[in-house]
Amino acid sequence: MIDMLLSLHWREPLWLGLALMPLLFVWWRWRRRARLLRYADAALLPWASSRPSAGPTSSLRGWAHGLAWLLLALAAAGPRTPLELREGQSTPRHLLTVMVALDVSASMRATDIGPDRLTRARLELLDWLPRLQGERVGLIVYAGEAGVLLPPTDDTALLQRAIEQADPRLIDAQGSNLGAALDLARTQLQAAPGKARAVLLVTDAESGSADAAAEKAVQALSKAELPLFILGVSSEAGAPIPLPEGGFAEQEGVQVQSRMAVVPYRQWAQTSGGRFVEVSDGDADWTALHDSGLANLPGDSVSPEATAAWNERYAWFLAPALALFMAVFLPRRVVAIVALVVWVGALSPGPAWASEASAWQAWQQKQYGSAQTLYMHVGGYAGQMGAGASAWRLADYSIAAQHFGAALLLAANDSQRADALYNLGNAHYGQGQYAIAVEVYEAVLRMRSKDAKAQANLVWAKQRLSRQPAETPMQSDLRGRRGMLAEGQIALDGEPGWRREDTQSDPIGVQLDRQSQAAAGARAKAGLGAKKTITVNSRLAVSGLKKLDRLEDRPDAMLKNMLKQDARQSSVERSPW
Repeated sequence: MIDMLLSLHWREPLWLGLALMPLLFVWWRWRRRARLLRYADAALLPWASSRPSAGPTSSLRGWAHGLAWLLLALAAAGPRTPLELREGQSTPRHLLTVMVALDVSASMRATDIGPDRLTRARLELLDWLPRLQGERVGLIVYAGEAGVLLPPTDDTALLQRAIEQADPRLIDAQGSNLGAALDLARTQLQAAPGKARAVLLVTDAESGSADAAAEKAVQALSKAELPLFILGVSSEAGAPIPLPEGGFAEQEGVQVQSRMAVVPYRQWAQTSGGRFVEVSDGDADWTALHDSGLANLPGDSVSPEATAAWNERYAWFLAPALALFMAVFLPRRVVAIVALVVWVGALSPGPAWASEASAWQAWQQKQYGSAQTLYMHVGGYAGQMGAGASAWRLADYSIAAQHFGAALLLAANDSQRADALYNLGNAHYGQGQYAIAVEVYEAVLRMRSKDAKAQANLVWAKQRLSRQPAETPMQSDLRGRRGMLAEGQIALDGEPGWRREDTQSDPIGVQLDRQSQAAAGARAKAGLGAKKTITVNSRLAVSGLKKLDRLEDRPDAMLKNMLKQDARQSSVERSPW
């Protein structure tokens, strides 16, 4: 405890001046009393006034008042203690941005470095991650073209996943366009914050890749003061290049032997301020490349606020200060009641969330905001339907659609699914998304062909859809990494948004169906008569299941299209490895 008190750090020490407030109060009261006593001669003051009694209770209240102000000043000064570091965690952070360029060309499939060059390169990068001390690292993959697989980040989990995703199939263009990779790394680093930046090239340093374009790119790195560090993942003895369809690469009938070109790569690293290291078993390669290289680069300045994490300790002083203020200024009976309430609240479990009955009561009283909150605490299908219906009544249609969508997933039977779909259609109608609303109402009618409410709302949705101007497809280049939409449609610039006109054509809305106190849910209010018989077309269910089976995640295709954004055309003819 003493060590913790000694390690206290004050964020705003000037606020300690609040501790002088009791002295100012004493001085103000003395001046005020002096002015009041000036109306009589000094000889008559003993008969004209009486001094307040200075008993033990009054003195105790004064000391309590002064101590409360002192504690309040300590709390306002922002006391905090350093957060203890976990084992192996280093501080301060090394603020350096590193762009890794990983070679995934065909020559990286050679097996002179086991199990093969590319697999070994990825394993080496994964071994590098525990050595990071807060550096921001990005990943570029290149073959005949280059693309950014991951922008600079200090999230090692994201970086690990990106390294595992690096694959030759992501880039169709064959060859080894090192110049494009280094130029792209330079562009990314120049756009990154801070001035401490470097490039880490992980490649087999194949002799055919040391061309004029690569030389020019290295010179641009040197001019931009970006050191180039190179990890060579191959051998000077070399190895044949295996082909995906079998066999080995040949040139004019002679088998190609891929060898490391040490001299140009070492020279490039030295001229740019970096270093060249050949891969080796053990930690010797990263000791030379990172510990004695990247880690020694001067990082950007770190503010004191970023050097450590803190545990805020203002509550140590604020809580007793408030208690003392209450004891000084409130009657004893009130203080005793407050203390009893706090004590009971501390011992008793947290209050139970409101039941569905209270949520329904708020709905009946048209307190839809409170009803939405209460239904959210109810949870489950009933809670989601009730919260969605409340949001619909508040004209918050987007939130209503979220709740009805969740209710659709939580539905236990076809009847509940149809109710959730119907309300979801109303939410999309409210947002002016008439095409979606039409599809949803039609889905409801496939489940309940005689649903009068869905039929009526389908007519209104089709009428509104027919009045809408044709939408223009959005021109998108799939730049999801940069925050743009990948696909879809948008309205033209300057086109007025959806307006609620012709109020007589509003659809039948959503409300709650309270057939019993314990019944879960929210349904449409209109037509709450006898329960209708629900018929389900089994062929539609089978068709839906088949469509679900055909759904598949295709991350390789997504990453390939994303990398094409950074590709640049080159007229230089290169070997396919």
